[in-house]
Amino acid sequence: MLINRSAQRYLAFVCLSAALAAAPSCGKKSVLEEVEREYAKGNYREAVFIARHHFRRGGGRTPDLLFITGKAMLRLGNEADASDYFAEAYSIDSTWAPRIAGELRGEALSSFEQGLTARGRRFVLQAVGYSDDLDFGEYDAVTGTLLLERRDFDGAIRYLGRYLAEHPDTAGTAAVMLDLGSAYEGNGETLRAIELYTDFRERYPKSRLRSTATYRLETLLLESGEEMLTGGEHDEARRILEQLATGGDNPLVREKANFLLGEIAEADLDTERALHYYWEVVNLNLGSSGRLVERAKERIERLETQRTE
Repeated sequence: MLINRSAQRYLAFVCLSAALAAAPSCGKKSVLEEVEREYAKGNYREAVFIARHHFRRGGGRTPDLLFITGKAMLRLGNEADASDYFAEAYSIDSTWAPRIAGELRGEALSSFEQGLTARGRRFVLQAVGYSDDLDFGEYDAVTGTLLLERRDFDGAIRYLGRYLAEHPDTAGTAAVMLDLGSAYEGNGETLRAIELYTDFRERYPKSRLRSTATYRLETLLLESGEEMLTGGEHDEARRILEQLATGGDNPLVREKANFLLGEIAEADLDTERALHYYWEVVNLNLGSSGRLVERAKERIERLETQRTE
């Protein structure tokens, strides 16, 4: 009598269940071997069925069995259950992290190569959750950007920096440099960000992103000048602010730099220079009624009154 394939599979599962019930001491090994055998043949549904049947009967949830069940779930396209199995395996034994990360990294790269960008991004984030230093090759930039969005600045710096070191002249290098600058800023590494934006302006003078780099650079320099001024470093603050006051691209930056220079001149009892800088603030904003302009006008009125007394 002929038995179709479905019936054969069913009988195999029944026999396996009976064997497990009859020999619990060796059941764990037998289940793992059976799951691995079905997985190797590409019979992912059978592999999952065997593992889940074992779990339902109260069988041991060992990391190795959970891991391969998660792999089979991935092959079946069930990301959520795969993630749960991997997480459980890791919670039992954290030394499985590299293998889990490697599996998820492989899924990410395969997805990118197939043009499944959203899927690739999902697996990248899952993978780096298990290992903080994976190699995604040409997709390191994507990884760094994703970590930047998550405000993982250390991770973003690591991946973006490696991408730039290995791909210094690709079409997307300019954008990656700006992302790396943002990561440095977020990480509080202001000097590194300033150096990077300065380098960007020199390397890409005609880039459409140059204005963004310039804005960020001038903003950071202005903030640095203010901090130096607050800390009593007037000479260094003056040097930075004078550059911004005369050469800054952003009118608001020039306005603030001139105002701060006016305050430095006042502190040095140099009325003429103070008036010069405050008038620069006013002249940069003809017709404006901005708060800083109004403050500059008040300073001018006070200083000119004192000078005539």
